[in-house]
Amino acid sequence: MLLLASASARRTDLLDLINIKHKVVEQDFDESSIIESNPIECSKLIVKGKNQSARSLLNNNDLEHPVLTADTLVFSPDKKIYGKPKNHEKNIAMLKEFSGKEHSVFTSVMISTKQKSVMRTCETKVTFCEMSEQEIKDYVYSDEGLEKAGGYGIHGPAGKFIAIINGSYTNVVGLPVHETYELIKEIQKN
Repeated sequence: MLLLASASARRTDLLDLINIKHKVVEQDFDESSIIESNPIECSKLIVKGKNQSARSLLNNNDLEHPVLTADTLVFSPDKKIYGKPKNHEKNIAMLKEFSGKEHSVFTSVMISTKQKSVMRTCETKVTFCEMSEQEIKDYVYSDEGLEKAGGYGIHGPAGKFIAIINGSYTNVVGLPVHETYELIKEIQKN
């Protein structure tokens, strides 16, 4: 049994997709405590913090199971971090910046047991088509992009604005499935 320290329904769905038996557990790591500007290092530090937090909250029965944590970050080519927009105005501004341009999505995945931990970071480059002001507003006011890294969910209506994906689609959804599967196999080795 794998313990998923994430409230993301998308991550649960992706683990279900590859038939990984799991249950959701809590973590309470403050992501804003990480101020690293390098996208890969930032992603790794956040996922480590989440993993340590989750392990510290486990009951004795669950300590024997591996814990999976993941974090998805969206970065512009100039390494600006696009977090989760808290309001419509911030979401509109993000999508205007993405319109007609490429950005990177990084997801770090960590699986730990009492004995060891393994981690991998996956990068996918995403290019949006040119979007009109009205298309951006219609999407934003649907509230679909709120509380999603970068202000959009590729698996929903925003998918119609994605012109090019270079890398793992499931990484952009929130959990790179192939890399996660490889980590699960690695953590199970003696």
